[in-house]
Formats: sequence, structure tokens, C-alpha cells
Amino acid sequence: MERRTSEKLQKQNTKRLPYLRSPNNCAIHVGLPCHAHVYPELKNGDFQCDSNLTPPDLAMFSRLGITAELLNQARIERVTDREAREKYGIVGYGDMSGIVFPYMDPMTGHRWTGRVRRDNAEVEDGKAKRKYVSAYGDHRHFFFPPGCGELLADASVDLIFVEAEKSVLALTAWSIRTGRKILPVGLGGCWGWRGRIGRVESPNGERVDEVGPIADLRWANNGRKTYVLLDANASTNPKVRQARAALVRQLRKQGADVVVPELPLVEGVNGPDDFIGERGDEAMLQILEGAESGSAILNDVALFIRRFVILSSAQVTAVTLWCAHTYAYLIAIWTAYLAITSAEKRCAKSRLLETVGYLVSSPWATADITAAALFRGIEKKRPTLLLDEQDAAKKGDKEKFENLRAVLNAGAHYKGRVTRCVGKGSEQDVKDFTAFCPKAIAGIGWLADTVADRSIPIRMKRKLVSEKVERLHERTVEPIAAPLRKRLSDWIRQQLPALKDAEPDIPDELNDRQQDGAECLLASADAAGGDWPEKARKALIELYTGDAFRASIAANFIVG
Repeated sequence: MERRTSEKLQKQNTKRLPYLRSPNNCAIHVGLPCHAHVYPELKNGDFQCDSNLTPPDLAMFSRLGITAELLNQARIERVTDREAREKYGIVGYGDMSGIVFPYMDPMTGHRWTGRVRRDNAEVEDGKAKRKYVSAYGDHRHFFFPPGCGELLADASVDLIFVEAEKSVLALTAWSIRTGRKILPVGLGGCWGWRGRIGRVESPNGERVDEVGPIADLRWANNGRKTYVLLDANASTNPKVRQARAALVRQLRKQGADVVVPELPLVEGVNGPDDFIGERGDEAMLQILEGAESGSAILNDVALFIRRFVILSSAQVTAVTLWCAHTYAYLIAIWTAYLAITSAEKRCAKSRLLETVGYLVSSPWATADITAAALFRGIEKKRPTLLLDEQDAAKKGDKEKFENLRAVLNAGAHYKGRVTRCVGKGSEQDVKDFTAFCPKAIAGIGWLADTVADRSIPIRMKRKLVSEKVERLHERTVEPIAAPLRKRLSDWIRQQLPALKDAEPDIPDELNDRQQDGAECLLASADAAGGDWPEKARKALIELYTGDAFRASIAANFIVG
């Protein structure tokens, strides 16, 4: 009976229109029922709501920018303990009275279930426990804004996943005020995107629940731009960070173009709703606009490299990801080296080093260096080493080269150290110097085997007469490179929590050492999304197992 009544009211009272009018008469695409064609600006004392919400409730929503009209359409109401249990099926100990957020089918308006924000949640260790409760045994659903069916079905509309229902309402009102075409979706908690999806047989023969991504997650797929904006504690709470990383992996597996912005850790701000209430509309716009798609940034980095150097598709993919990795290597366990080699001179090895020097973090370019200068420089600078002319170093002082190679061998792992005596006379002491940093090493021939074993092979050859590249002049290149470098570093900085917890799938075709070096690059590729996860794996398989790699084995990795 309730369902038939709900559907009848839906037909009578709603008509989804693609465009509404904001208070300043600007057309905005929101897809809400047509009787809400004008959203009143919020003013003190001018906040009328048809539900039974109390004045303190309305004041709370008003502070977050949520209009009375939106509250009415979302059917937000206050329930007693008895109403919560009888109407919404809430069970459990304690008083269940509070504000209920009905979860409704975005296509029909039929109510699935509801979640209650309790007034009197139990307090343990100074924190509220079970503040939000929903009906026991309900199949999980997401919290959608009212009347959003057309927007949800339109893949050109960006999605933004948030944790709480208040955040969905606040972002919906924000999108109407600002004209930003985006559809917020509430997870109902950081792990709310997972639930019981069936029954399976356990190893001991028992039938148990199968847990996985719920059906509502299907809307984020096929290249649809999707923001994951969890609460501010995602950067400090390992459990929330783990949930976010798992959600991002699942969304990218479905083909979504995922962007992961971060809320700042400031007093009074937990979720996006608090942030809008405290900082305003423009600040939220900056959070989202500043969270540029990693795929777009890496595409631009790859285009920049191709302007000055002729590389294969696999090579430019690996070099691009290596440039991104230089901004995150301090949270990695292994760093991959680039082994830039050729059979003869004039194959653009030095040009490639120069080009990446405009893109990487703290570039340190040198061609002749001692082991002592190298590990002391790494300790002090935390650089990206761009080491050229290593064929000449091999042919020079053998002891000097072997000492240098020892530092290079140690520096691929974050625990790699070089130990030396420091001080004078009786005040001498033993000190460990880190050798860990990203390194690109160029030379004619093949690198020494232990160094090459830690490197991604980039085998260069002379460009054809028909192949054209631009000249590399600093006065013209730096103005172009500087903003690109900043975009890359800003994006990586936003991704650091996710990169730290990343566990990328690594191709079985790679051996153990190659997998160590590939992990950091694949983590960046997965964070970028788009086609980068797929082409990164194809590129590494090609570079590590292709003709250049086999040729290096045949030559026993002997330089020149």
C-alpha cells in the first residue's frame, strides 16, 4: 500500500526537468522536481520547512547552506524512538529518536529505507558511538538527492561520492547556487559502498554472505568523471584511508575517471557540509577544481616529452610515470632507475635527461661525480639524480667507478645506506648516509649488470631525417614547463595518502626485481586513472621483456 501511494504521489507532484532557475535567474542543470523551480536565498528568520524539524535542526541545516525547499523534497523529518522502529525498521538498544534521512530510488522516488541521526548516541572515550543507524538486514543503497534520475543516467554529469547524507544535501544546494554541474551521492559511511550481494558456500560447506560492491556503484563507469571526497580525517585515520583506497581501486576497475580531492584538516570541519558552512561556496569550488584529473596531467607531461625527444609509446609512458614518481619516492619502498642507453652517440640520451630535468622533483644533473660526493649530495639535497656519460666513467678510474656503482646499487631501496667515518682525529664517528633517490643514468653501450638490474631500460636510437622535434632552449621551455611541473607536483601531493597504501596489480611477466621497480610507477598510473593503468602495464611488459631487454642480456650488461 505504501509503495502504491508513494508512486501515485510521485506522478502527481513531480516532473523532472533538465533546467531550473536560480535566484539570480541563471539556468542551472539540477534535475530536481519542477515545483522547486526557485530556491530561496538563505536569510535569518526566513527558513520555512513543511516537516516537523525543530528550530535547532533548521538552524543547523541553514548554516550548511541547505534550503528548506530541498529538505522538503528529500523528506527529511524528525522521528521518535517508536517511529524510527515502526516506520523505518530500526532495531537495537538505546533511544533511536532523531533526524531521519530517507533513502529513495532515484528513478521512481520509492523509499528503500532510512538512516537515523540519533540525538542521544552513546558516548565512549569521548566519541559518539552508533550516531547513525539504519534498518538491520537492509540491502545497502546510496543516498541520492531527490529527483536526480536524469542526472544519474547522464554520463556527462560528474559524480561526487561523500560519506554522509548532510554532505549530499549541502553539495546539492551548493551546485544549484554555483551552477556547477555535479551530482553528489552519499555512501552512508566510508565502507558504505560494500554490502551483502549474495550467498556463497564457505570452505567448510556453510552458506555465508558474499560481500562486494553494491549495485548502486554501477553508475560510476566508462570514463565518467567521479570525485571521491571523504571526510577530512581520511588523511589521518588509517581505516578511512584504507576504505578510500579500496573504493578508488574499484571505481577505476569499472572504468571511472577518478579524482581524489582532500579536505583540509582545520577546526570545525569534518565533512564537505562543514567545509561549505565554514569556508563558503568559492572555497569548495577551489577544492574540486584544484583536484585536477591525474590522467589529464600525465597526458600533458607525455606530450611535453614528445615535443623534444623521439620515443616509443612504451618508453614515453614509462618516462612520464617515472617523472611523477620523483615527487612521491620518499613514501616508496623501492625506486626505479631509468637506464637510458644507445649503441652509438647522437641518439638523444642527454636530450632526454635535459627534458625530464624540467619535469622532475629537485633535479641534480651531473656527468662526473665521485661516490663520496654522490651520497653526501643525496643526503643533503634529496634530489632526482640525472647522471650522464657513464660509459666514460666506466672507461676511467676503475676504483672510482666501482665505488660509484656500490652507491647506485644500494640506492634503489629506501633503507639503502653508505657508511663512512666522519670527523677528525679522536672525534671521528661512524655515520650512515642515505643513497636512496630516483636516478636516471645515461651512457653508450649497456650499464653494469647490477645497476641495469634495478633499472627500466630506455634504449635510444638516432632519429630519422623525417622525424622532427623542437629545439630545447631554456628561455622558451621553462615558462611552459614550470606550470606543468607545478600541476604534477600538486596532484602527486594530493595522492600521497593513496599512493602510500597502494597495492597495484603487477604483471606476472616481470621478475621479482622488476616488480619492485614497477610498483611505484603502477601506483601512480592507477592513481591517474583513465587509460594509464592499462598502458602502464603494457609498457613495462614491453620494456622489460622486449627486444632491448633481450639485447642487454645478450651483452651481459657490459658498458661500451
